[in-house]
Amino acid sequence: MRVKYLIIGAGITGCTAARLLQLHGEHDVMILEAESEPGGLCRTKKIGPHFLDIGGGHFLCTRFPEVSEFIFSHIPRSEFCEFDRVSKIAIDGEIIDYPIEFNLWQLSVGKRHKYLDSALGAGEVQGHSQPVEFEKWIRWKLGDEIAEHYMLPYNRKIWGVEPDEMDVDWLSKIPRVDAQAILETWRSEKSARDRFPSHEKFYYPLEGGFQRVFDAICASVRDKISLNHPVTRLERRDDVWRVNDAIDAEVVISTIPWATIHTAEGNDLSLEGDISKLRWSSLVVSLFEENYSHDWHWLYCPDENISHHREFFIHNFARHSAPGGTYRETNVKRWKAGKGEIYSHTNPIAYPIPLRGHAGAAMAVHEHYAARRLYGVGRWGQHSYFNSDVCIHEAMLLVKHLLS
Repeated sequence: MRVKYLIIGAGITGCTAARLLQLHGEHDVMILEAESEPGGLCRTKKIGPHFLDIGGGHFLCTRFPEVSEFIFSHIPRSEFCEFDRVSKIAIDGEIIDYPIEFNLWQLSVGKRHKYLDSALGAGEVQGHSQPVEFEKWIRWKLGDEIAEHYMLPYNRKIWGVEPDEMDVDWLSKIPRVDAQAILETWRSEKSARDRFPSHEKFYYPLEGGFQRVFDAICASVRDKISLNHPVTRLERRDDVWRVNDAIDAEVVISTIPWATIHTAEGNDLSLEGDISKLRWSSLVVSLFEENYSHDWHWLYCPDENISHHREFFIHNFARHSAPGGTYRETNVKRWKAGKGEIYSHTNPIAYPIPLRGHAGAAMAVHEHYAARRLYGVGRWGQHSYFNSDVCIHEAMLLVKHLLS
């Protein structure tokens, strides 16, 4: 069997790429999916009266107008609710609004001055040069108090590695600390919503869960998907890729971890060093029932005495889901069952870990395969912690490149 475009992975990146090719008149497309259903991390399950996004927190918010246009051309904007984000941080025994640096005034009197002095004395505010080690960078950026009680423990929990194993290149999205704005919020005792680094507002489907977005994009290409079809063997033959000894593809688009591609091709020794830096963490999403009367959408939990790192309050953004439903995200290394959950789902491949050297390694592997017309795209193809909107945008860029 021969196809022009073979896409590996039927998650939101792979199905977006297939849909974009289709919209440009390219119909000779096949998608291979290892699981028994498509959707990847964008799937939703109905558990009793609750709608659970089993891949963790997914919300529609993007800085790319073309992504909004693409999504709303498949599912109308009228089928979403729009929310002003309400997220909280549990820090040092108290709960304050996110982002932390602009809400230090919400801490109790005994703590607020300590945190403020620490933030204003941070290296960036003082004009010190930027460190290259992760822990030093965090302290330089936000000060010792925020580092020790929030950023360092939270990152240990979410990634499952120690700070000295991590790189700082991915932290560039954190905006420069504005000392004047911190002081202004402190004096006025008002939250600075315009200072949100991202997701100040978001959309969420009126019915179902985030999978509604995926299903809308996938609908036109669902007949292109072959389920229960993992890629176990790859071989370059003349001008095609032979996949699983059965499919010849002129172009391969991969949305899965590079380690799987590397193994399928026979573990090229020249790539082993780079592949070893492209690790990922596994995530357990667990559903609970507990009463709450607040309007929070989610809560960051850096306390290392608590296993999970985030908790979401489902009914506050999915009004069709029963009151009282919450779900928690927990790194699988920290997960312990039997804590009152009514359901849990394990995502074996969830977050690409930003280890030291990961960006250079991902680029080297990507270039190695792209030279032979196998392209990586999305969270795994580019080994970057992309949200779903960025995955869609990256698929757009790749398809534009392939068709140019």
